[in-house]
Amino acid sequence: MVLNTPKSPPKRSQRPALTPAVSPPKAAAPLVSPIVMRLFGMSLLLAGDGFYVSQWNSLAPTFLSPDLVNPSEGQPQPAGLPLGMAGVVLPLGLVLLISTQLRWLPTNNLTRAAMKLLLAGFALHYFTWRTGTLNLSHWTSTVVSVGLFLNEAVCFASMLLYLVQSTWTTSQRRSAAAQVYAADVESGRYQPHVDVLVPTYNEPDYIVRRTVIGCQAMEYSNKTVYILDDTRRPHIRALAAELGCQYITRPDNTHAKAGNLNNALPQLQGELVSIMDADFVPFKPFLTRTVGFFQEPIALLQTQQNFYNADYQARNLGLSGALPNDLEHFYGHLQPARDVGNSVICCGTSYVARRQALMSVGGYYTRCCVEDFQTSVLLLTQGHRLAYLNEMLSLGESTRTYRDFIDQRLRWLQGNLQTFFCAKDLQLWMRLNWVQKSYLLSQLFYCFQSVFRLVFLLTPLLSAYLGIAPLLATLPEFVYYFLPFMALHIAVYGWSTGYRVSFFWNEIYETIFCFPGLRRIGFVLRDPFGKASRVTRKGVQSEGKVYNWSLTLPLTVLLGLSVFIIGLYVGGYWSGRWPTPPSGSWITLVWLGYNSVLLLVSILTAIDQPVRRLNDRFPLRLRCQLRFNGETYWGITENLSDTGALIRLDRPFSSATAVPIRVELTAHNLQLAARQIHQQSDPRLVGLMFDDMPLASRRKLVELIYCNPVPEMLGKPGGLDTVLSLLLALVQLRPILRRYRH
Repeated sequence: MVLNTPKSPPKRSQRPALTPAVSPPKAAAPLVSPIVMRLFGMSLLLAGDGFYVSQWNSLAPTFLSPDLVNPSEGQPQPAGLPLGMAGVVLPLGLVLLISTQLRWLPTNNLTRAAMKLLLAGFALHYFTWRTGTLNLSHWTSTVVSVGLFLNEAVCFASMLLYLVQSTWTTSQRRSAAAQVYAADVESGRYQPHVDVLVPTYNEPDYIVRRTVIGCQAMEYSNKTVYILDDTRRPHIRALAAELGCQYITRPDNTHAKAGNLNNALPQLQGELVSIMDADFVPFKPFLTRTVGFFQEPIALLQTQQNFYNADYQARNLGLSGALPNDLEHFYGHLQPARDVGNSVICCGTSYVARRQALMSVGGYYTRCCVEDFQTSVLLLTQGHRLAYLNEMLSLGESTRTYRDFIDQRLRWLQGNLQTFFCAKDLQLWMRLNWVQKSYLLSQLFYCFQSVFRLVFLLTPLLSAYLGIAPLLATLPEFVYYFLPFMALHIAVYGWSTGYRVSFFWNEIYETIFCFPGLRRIGFVLRDPFGKASRVTRKGVQSEGKVYNWSLTLPLTVLLGLSVFIIGLYVGGYWSGRWPTPPSGSWITLVWLGYNSVLLLVSILTAIDQPVRRLNDRFPLRLRCQLRFNGETYWGITENLSDTGALIRLDRPFSSATAVPIRVELTAHNLQLAARQIHQQSDPRLVGLMFDDMPLASRRKLVELIYCNPVPEMLGKPGGLDTVLSLLLALVQLRPILRRYRH
């Protein structure tokens, strides 16, 4: 009964105001000893267990008798259920046949429309049946059953809205236009001045340097690169001077990133501005592919955001190459769909905007904890056109740890919710057209996704412990009404997006975010503009595992309760403690089993594996030459970063780690000084760290690694692939069992 609602439009991070360093006050001594609190908690647990056992009845291990809260046996089947098993399984068989063939069906606007129309038909067929399955036998069963139904109804409305909004996209049309406009830019017929802004708050020097070098390497001569330093750091000013770019700062941090950008806008002279966050690096053709669009009357052009490191979840589970980043659905599919209705969202980086358009609306919106989505809405309410180019033209750093992921997504959630508290300022409902308002409604549905997920997690638990059937249905009804809809939903959900998203992994993301999201929703509803977020860390390193037990405690409790009650039911009926399972209990047990899998995988993803490298290694295979003690070795790089490399040589190699080595990437005329950092088990493999290099060499290396277009880096998991990878993660327990050398 889980209906996926559309994924969130993400927002780039907004930074809190800089506060002076002060000595933290000493923590007050606890009034009650922690040992006493633990003993008190254990006594409450034991008392609760005793009370629960005392309520067992002759039919099931439940607080209430199933006969009391469920209708009597022999309820009539709804009209329309065909006679005979062949008729019951026919829709499911057809859906499974269609689903297996989708991989070979091209994805375009027409095929998406046809498949989503078919899915909408099955969804309506299911939901019409669902309205007749409420359990109203007792006030407790009424609360649980009606609550679940209302939760499904909201998700059902959100899903239908998503089907309409995500069918048509502008991807092919925009890429064709980019090809034409790029010719105008390259020929010099249209080359307006572009000010490239790199806002930075607390990013390390090497990250800012890499971004600025990438911006300077863009194949567009009429540009000026600026570092907007919001922490007034002398070494960042010196870095700007070293790199030959402009430097702007301000005396305070009012309104954080929005204030930093607004401080710079009046000091610029260019017709266009391009924002590149300090942890993103543009490809060389970035401006060539985007600037030409401003021959049209558009105010802003957003491009994809892609990441050179794997999602923390995929990395922790050992599935980095098997799963797409959780944001690829939004950037690769939803944004070009929003472009159809002029509802594109600015996402904080990797975009170009008309400076005068920003100035005409008073600059970036400053009231919320993020500035990008709100500024998009502000431009739309003033009648401006925003566009989206669905091409990978930059790469950035994804969050590396569970805690950073949660903090970042909470900030985006808070910014989304704050928007609806600014309706009077932004005039959301007055100036936007009905299509744009429909996207706002989808946004609002998304904001409360944690509430919907909580209902889906708690309903089977309440049903199992209370003895309630959450819906009245027989197995043939489920096979005929529910399974065809769900199977087609899972298949179409992945296929229609080019497998940029997986239904099952989306369920895991929502489970991971459920309880942190609930806490942030409560915080925002109490104090909409309260300060609750911090900067997303960059360049994170850790030598050991981090288990994050405190953050996953609610998930662990739910998992324990689920496994416990499943064991009681199965063990009790198998041993004869209870005679026969109550009608409908099989629905609850299957649902609990499914939720247990989601909960366990969600907990495993939170076990952060060591992050020992500051710089990611890229699997670039380049011909190279090593010179050492008068000898020459030839080899191929296995991987490469801007600080080191792993090279496979043509013959065994060994040296002391302190001995200097000369590395030459022959095809790129790049020579680097290096030293061996560790001996590999294979004597032909050598791990090198580059020594300090001149600026010219560093520029070449950064451009080689980060600034050249790469093939689209998408995992392509089908429905079966993701189920298998999920089960593999469970069986291997890799986040717990894997060991690391010190």
